[in-house]
Amino acid sequence: MKISEIAALAGVSSAAVSRYLNGGSISEEKKQIIKKVIEETGYVPNVAARSLRQQRSNSIGVIVPKIHSDSVSNLMEGVSSVLSRSGYLTMFGNAGNDKKQELDYLRMMQEVRLAGIILMGTVLTPAHIRFFRESDIPIVVCGQNHPSVSCIFHDDRRAAREITRYILGKGRRRLAFVGAVESDVSVGLNRRKGVEEAMLEAGLNPEELVRREVLFSVEEGSRGMNEILDSGFLPDGVVCATDTLAVGAVKTLREHGLRIPTDVSIGGIGGGLAGTIITPALTTVRLFHRESGEKAAQLLLSMIDFTREHPGEKLPLTHTMLGYNLIERESV
Repeated sequence: MKISEIAALAGVSSAAVSRYLNGGSISEEKKQIIKKVIEETGYVPNVAARSLRQQRSNSIGVIVPKIHSDSVSNLMEGVSSVLSRSGYLTMFGNAGNDKKQELDYLRMMQEVRLAGIILMGTVLTPAHIRFFRESDIPIVVCGQNHPSVSCIFHDDRRAAREITRYILGKGRRRLAFVGAVESDVSVGLNRRKGVEEAMLEAGLNPEELVRREVLFSVEEGSRGMNEILDSGFLPDGVVCATDTLAVGAVKTLREHGLRIPTDVSIGGIGGGLAGTIITPALTTVRLFHRESGEKAAQLLLSMIDFTREHPGEKLPLTHTMLGYNLIERESV
């Protein structure tokens, strides 16, 4: 069965069916009609044949920094929800927080002529930027914002400011920050700046913020909190760059005999599973990781369609910032 036959049965144009299959923009009414016809006919897009005709791959590469992460799993769910109905195959690369491995994946995916690449970015090095500028296949970066590549990213600075404001609003004044390396601009630098902005608004000196830079794990969150306490500083409020780091910080605070939230209020950023399985449950700012995956996949498919229809031309770069929600729980 062809797309034109699906379109005839649904009473829509072939272009509308193509947009539906590629996760593009289409009215909800047409979406439901096309979905019903596809389910009733059992239609499956023949992307392999389409790829041969167009001399292009039917695979999309997705590169993530690690696999043991709420944010990564949620992003992958979002990507898969869009790509699964488009008929594209997914080539998955786990870089293991290794920048060289990440670049090797990017180069390999370009060499085998994948249709496009989604990169969940952490540290974008000069080598990454050169690759983005020189690559002739569509690329979308999730989680970072850079002018040289299309990006779907979070409002990290304001999210950190929001959770810090909330903690300061409960009367806390001696703040500590368990953060990430600042070469990770979104999670390390921007979230730290958000904390400092909230302090400044509250009449506090941002230079008095006691902070540690750690890697992304429960153990590292615990280590960072230990270093802060061992320095002789006793905070009454702690902001962590991620929920996972907050779980480690909570563990250390308890080991030092501190009560949460009576002695110390603590908040995270992310809104993943980690904050719901500790006691007290973690106050956090929810970021929309699944939605970022969906939007990245939709954007990439539109870029692929554009390059197919306009050979040799490049679509203008797109930069989309997502919002956040404060989730009030018992840790503050």
